[in-house]
Amino acid sequence: MFTYTLRRLFFAIPTLLVISFVIFALLDLAPNDPTGDLPLTIPPEVREQIKASLGLDQPFFLRYLAWLHQFFINEPLNILEALTGWHIGDDHDRVRILSWATRSPVVDLIVQRLPQTLWVIGLAYVFGILIAIPIGVISAYKQYSIFDQIGTFISMVGYSVPTFFTGVVLIVIFSSYLQWFPSVYDTNLQVTSISTFFDQVRQMVLPVAVLALYNASQITRFVRASMLDNLHQDYVRRPAPRASRKRRFFSSMSCATA
Repeated sequence: MFTYTLRRLFFAIPTLLVISFVIFALLDLAPNDPTGDLPLTIPPEVREQIKASLGLDQPFFLRYLAWLHQFFINEPLNILEALTGWHIGDDHDRVRILSWATRSPVVDLIVQRLPQTLWVIGLAYVFGILIAIPIGVISAYKQYSIFDQIGTFISMVGYSVPTFFTGVVLIVIFSSYLQWFPSVYDTNLQVTSISTFFDQVRQMVLPVAVLALYNASQITRFVRASMLDNLHQDYVRRPAPRASRKRRFFSSMSCATA
């Protein structure tokens, strides 16, 4: 198993490199560049200076190598320093990727929002599994029943409808109309008391519900299909009715007496 995992990881590295090269080439061949959103009043020479500061005046292959160096060396070191507080190498010469909107380092923004994201995604998977397993098992055990048809329909709808649409619908219903939950997620909220804890729970309800519905719909289909494949196998034994067990017991006793 360990050898198989290493072999799969070894083949995944060139695959990811090829995919990154193709995506980088497609973005480079696109008719626009990051300076396309700048105001038209900017003089052409200033626009060219901005392109040079972003490295857009260099050849395609050099820009791709610079991106690989930034992605595999600089950014992991920046993330490690942001998480642990260590200083590795000369971080003054290390390039930082700045957000075009906030002009702040992207890694710092990711590290700032990573704990909240992991909490939301983790809880969504936990609730999705807790919902999906019993529904999938019961649907497979009672195949073609009303419960199975309703569960299959809900799982199909939940898996087919994109999460951004489901999120907007829940925001309109529970935030705008009913005003039960906030419509904006505050990532800077610090839980220091009971009131802030309930504020954190209230703002996590809608995103967790949206992701849990999608995860539960997806896992339910897999659980139901797996149960149907194994339900009639030889190692699965259904308990016989009580009357049938009594008949077998008395018949075996009569045979033994005879």
